[in-house]
This record gives sequence, C-alpha cells and structure tokens, in this order.
Amino acid sequence: MKILFVGAGAVGTLFGAALHQHGVDVHFLVRPARKALIDAQGLKLQLPSDELHLQPHTVTADSLNGNYDLIVLTNKAPALESVISDISRAVGPDTHILPLLNGLRHLDRLDEAFGAERVLGGIAKTIATQVSATHIRVDNAYSSLTLGPRSTSQRAKAQAVWTTLSQAGIAAELTDDIMDHMWDKFCRMAALGAANCLLQGTVGEYMRSEAGGAIALQLFQECTDTAQAVGHPMHPQDIAGFQRALTNPNSNFNSSMYRDLRAGLPIEGEHLVGDMLRRSQTVGLPGSMLAVANAVLQTYSAKQQS
Repeated sequence: MKILFVGAGAVGTLFGAALHQHGVDVHFLVRPARKALIDAQGLKLQLPSDELHLQPHTVTADSLNGNYDLIVLTNKAPALESVISDISRAVGPDTHILPLLNGLRHLDRLDEAFGAERVLGGIAKTIATQVSATHIRVDNAYSSLTLGPRSTSQRAKAQAVWTTLSQAGIAAELTDDIMDHMWDKFCRMAALGAANCLLQGTVGEYMRSEAGGAIALQLFQECTDTAQAVGHPMHPQDIAGFQRALTNPNSNFNSSMYRDLRAGLPIEGEHLVGDMLRRSQTVGLPGSMLAVANAVLQTYSAKQQS
C-alpha cells in the first residue's frame, strides 16, 4: 500500500513513522522550506520510552501524481482548503482519503471535493506536539487510531487500511460505527476547547474560579444534547467520565485549540465550536453557552486576520 501523509506534524509523524519503520511506502507532503529542513536533518520522534530518528520520503504538491492507495490528512482545519487543492493531483481512480481532523465539518467539504465514496471516517487519539520543524514529542504512553467505512462499499478498503496499520504495530481499531466514535470525540474536543478558551485556563486553573466548572459542564451538555438529537448519543459512562475530567481541580488538562490560541496561531474554532453550535441550532437547541464561546473564538480569529 502506497500512503501519502499530508503534513509531518505531531499526528502525521507519529503514525507515519511506525509505517515507515515497518517498510510501508510512505510519503509526507510538506511545503518546500520544510522539505529542505527534513531532507537535511531528518525527523526526531521523542516517545515516552524511546526516541526515533527517521529519514522520511518527503514530497511537495507540485510533484504529486495519482498513484496513492491512501491519503491520510493530519493537517489542522484552517489549512483544509489549501490541502484539498494540493492533493487533487494525488487522487487517482482507486485512492481513498482518511481524514484525522478534529470535528465533522471536514467530511462535508471532502465529500464535495472528491466524492463521499472515497472518504473514510477516522480519529486519532494521542497527546503530541511539534516542538520544531524536525522534532515531534509524544507525551502519552498509548496512542491509537480508530477508522471505519462510512458506507458498505468502503468496507474492503477500510479493512485493508486497518490491516496495514496493525501490522506496523499501530494500535488501530476497525469499526462499522465510526460516526459514533467521531461524534464522541467531537463532543469532547468542542467542549474542552470552548471551556479552555472561554475561561482562559486549563481545567485546574478555571476550577479555581467560582463558576468555571459549571460553565464547562454546560458546554459539554450542549454538545452531548446535540449528539443525542442527531442520533449519535454518547454512552452515559463516557459522559460521566468526561464530566469528571472537565471538573478536576488538580488537572492540567487543556485542548490543542487553547494551546494554539495562547501561541497566537490560527485555531479550529469554526471547525469545532462554531460547527457544533450550528448543528445544535439546526435541531432546535439553543446552544447558549456554545454561542458565547463561539463569539470569543470568532473575535480572536477576526483580530488575527486584521
């Protein structure tokens, strides 16, 4: 299987490196300046118990052709439109796309651009950071991928992808209920990101305020109510567990969106909180706290663009 990873950031490098080490034909799509750095220095992947150095095969958009079996999207949501343009020439007649972006909004756009029959469902679970252009740090001991078909016609391809990932030692789960898994993560990421950014702190920091915990729980309930209304309810045990995570006064738990905001980078506000709010309102729910958080995130993004 010939695989193109879009981006050599935290998620792409983590899972792409495992495939590369196993001998799978893996290419990383990067910008020209980043390609020059990686080609010269390689990539360092710092794991909790090990450190890997690899010299991956990098490509730029102008050198792509349509002979990839799988394209794995590991970019952030703000880059989606440019990524769609970049990978167009890499999509051949038998190519499938596995997006590992947060949220759900990207599925609609990828379906529109390439056809729903090509686009699998998937989520990545890890805590990883791109420290520099050539250094990736993974902070959790267990990282995993969950993927699955979004239609019966995709089952064989999803099975083949899962087999390739598993044989490379990646903790991968194949499921026919991928949309339930994606909604579960969507609820968690939207609620945590909204709480961190609205309250300007990690879980432990906002729990020192008088109403921080109550606000975080309301945000999460508005997300889970939306998931319930559209037919993808979270399991009560999972809800209770994440409620505890959102209100742990001793926790440094925070979202990648909050880290991006603090660093002055583009954020996934529209892709996560804004999209959750729209879906909530579409099914007749007010999403009142989501609306407040979304206004904060939109203000930040508007200031960035001015």
